[in-house]
Amino acid sequence: MKVSNETKIGALTVISVTLLIIGFNILKGNNLFSSGKNVYVRFHDVQGLNVSSPVVINGLLVGRVAAMQLSSTDPDVVIVKINLNKNVRIPINSTASIYSPDLLGSKSIRIELGDAAQMLKSGDTLQSAPPSSISGELTRQLSPLSQELQHTLASVDTVLYDVHALLSPSTRQDLQQSIASLKRSLAHLDTATAQTHQIMQRVNVFIAGLTAEKDTLHTILSNTQQITRQLAEVQWKQISTQLEASLDTLHQILVKINRGQGSLGELVNNPQLYRNLQQSTLNLNRLLEDLRLNPGRYVHFSIFGSRAKIQPLTPDTIYLLPQSSMSK
Repeated sequence: MKVSNETKIGALTVISVTLLIIGFNILKGNNLFSSGKNVYVRFHDVQGLNVSSPVVINGLLVGRVAAMQLSSTDPDVVIVKINLNKNVRIPINSTASIYSPDLLGSKSIRIELGDAAQMLKSGDTLQSAPPSSISGELTRQLSPLSQELQHTLASVDTVLYDVHALLSPSTRQDLQQSIASLKRSLAHLDTATAQTHQIMQRVNVFIAGLTAEKDTLHTILSNTQQITRQLAEVQWKQISTQLEASLDTLHQILVKINRGQGSLGELVNNPQLYRNLQQSTLNLNRLLEDLRLNPGRYVHFSIFGSRAKIQPLTPDTIYLLPQSSMSK
């Protein structure tokens, strides 16, 4: 069965939109093919936390932020919905806090496990801990190493001084040029980041447009299915057989005409028959012209007296009419 171009275009459009939606959700970190349990956390300040931000336990990714909204009873509280992996077990007295895992400013949720025997179930609310800043995290993690870090910095300073003394003016100039080139690269990176942000905004607008036109897409899919069903119901084999039989009959007729069989074949292949028909037509035209010019030769009517003697019409009279009569 031959598929129409409209059906191909419709199917390609549906597949492209589906792949775009799936790819966009995968880039955002959403898992479309598995489900887990949802728990909730109440924060007074989410500090730039976004949907699909990671949720970790002891550095291990165990879920993501599914949604955020203001509380309907307390406008100062933001309710964060967390989608956890199915097999994660969290004691009921555990706490969740917002922290920055890197220096880029991104936010994540860290869960500190409690020691209770009862575990959280889907739909429960997890207790929130005060948010920790990146400076606090750095202070907490680097405080045991502060003294060693000071000695290390002193050693590094000595090494840098010795290296600076060994560097020639040309080497220093090359190093300055390298630093300037690095600055330009960072500027280009900032530009690319801004362009990427604009592209993501346009993609969000496009996805919103597709969501708004979901009824139209549903209508297009329904029409495509109806057209496909109608095409499948057409008896293409029967039509092809009938067409083949008609073409075979036409071929046989043309073969007979070429062989001179039948009246049409005689007319096409016999020049003498064509000349006879042409001569008969010419004689008939002459007879009609003579009837128009000399009606007395064919019709005689008289009220008084006897009618004139009619001269018989000879074949020469029909075929050899005067030129004057033919020119009138």
